[in-house]
Amino acid sequence: MLTPEENKLVTQIGPETPMGDLFRRFWVPAFLSRELAEPDGTPARTRLLGEHIVGFRDTSGRLGILEAACPHRGVDLSYGINEENGLRCPRCGWKFDVEGTIVDMPLEPEEEAQQMMKDIRAVAYRAREWGGVIWTYMGPAGESAELPQFEWVELPAENRFITKYVQECNYLQGLEGGIDSTRIAYLYDMLFGDPPSVETTADRLVQGLQSEPAEAEKPIQTVAIKTTDYGLLVGASTEQGRDQSQWQLNQWLMPFYTTPKPEGEGLLGCLAWVPVDDRNTMVFAITYHPDRPLTEDEVSERRAGHGFHPTLEEGTYKRARNKENDYLIERKTSGANPLASISNQFELALVLEESMGAIVDRSKEQLDENDIAVVAARKMLMKAAIDLREGTEPAAAHMGHAYNVRAASTTLGKGETLENVE
Repeated sequence: MLTPEENKLVTQIGPETPMGDLFRRFWVPAFLSRELAEPDGTPARTRLLGEHIVGFRDTSGRLGILEAACPHRGVDLSYGINEENGLRCPRCGWKFDVEGTIVDMPLEPEEEAQQMMKDIRAVAYRAREWGGVIWTYMGPAGESAELPQFEWVELPAENRFITKYVQECNYLQGLEGGIDSTRIAYLYDMLFGDPPSVETTADRLVQGLQSEPAEAEKPIQTVAIKTTDYGLLVGASTEQGRDQSQWQLNQWLMPFYTTPKPEGEGLLGCLAWVPVDDRNTMVFAITYHPDRPLTEDEVSERRAGHGFHPTLEEGTYKRARNKENDYLIERKTSGANPLASISNQFELALVLEESMGAIVDRSKEQLDENDIAVVAARKMLMKAAIDLREGTEPAAAHMGHAYNVRAASTTLGKGETLENVE
């Protein structure tokens, strides 16, 4: 468990907080490329690390990311006019280039305008487009970081499918769910028969949770970790007492990336649990194949809400299953577990993470040995944030090449550990 002070340290990500400062030392996903596809197109607004920002692509194709509030009187620049290599405030008419410099002040006297254009700037953040995502660096102007060289970012566009959506809780709850995914898989197996049925799952769930299966059949999970340059390699196995055990290997990559279990046909994935603010997260979900384009069926299935790409409310990044509509769960059948209405394993995980509240109180939790990866990730995040306050930059932010890793399965013999895994 964490103390209340430690929980605040690891969950608060706004400006001038230790964790917020740490995250600002990394390049962060801000928009999908398709949100800012056209020069002089409509600006896009989002909230990132507790700040409202606006993105735009200017006439020359350059990307700009500015603080959304116009420095004149705070009008939202996402309503601005994107024209002739600048974004014009819809109220005062001031026009800003991608670096935040004022390039036109049409209503001010010429002499006064020239001086104000020297003295006043919009807050601007660095922007890069890579791998179908627009990234931003929100750290100090004098600092730099390397873009993470994930495998998927350098593939042809047709080899990947990317979506984003809101999770209504603190980033750490989603991140920890991504690290500790095997428990969800176990619950899911209990909930669903073949085919899934609300009416037939209640007894199965009760039996799975309360009965004492024979020792030979009882699944015993083992979780192990290996510290890496980018974060943690996390291994989970449920096979015991054999000469060899099958292990599922997932990655946690600083500060908020996880790799889900590979899907069929060689499909791989990556999840970015990007903090919107302390109480909301924007999840960037990437499915890709390293060697070929995705098929039409693979893309269509994910557009329809399969895998870790939930169905969204039309025209928004809000999940169709959300808190407001009680996740569209069915409560008609007496005794049936309502979770059986959610047939997508990943969506089930999102719901359970949100059920903990916007920011869970980790001072009340009771952890066990298989929470080793969650505990280690928290410690690494907190240490990195404290080290930064004391003047040490996070090493992972300057090691982009270290992010070129995958989730995988492997077999380990008796006596072997994750240290044997390359």
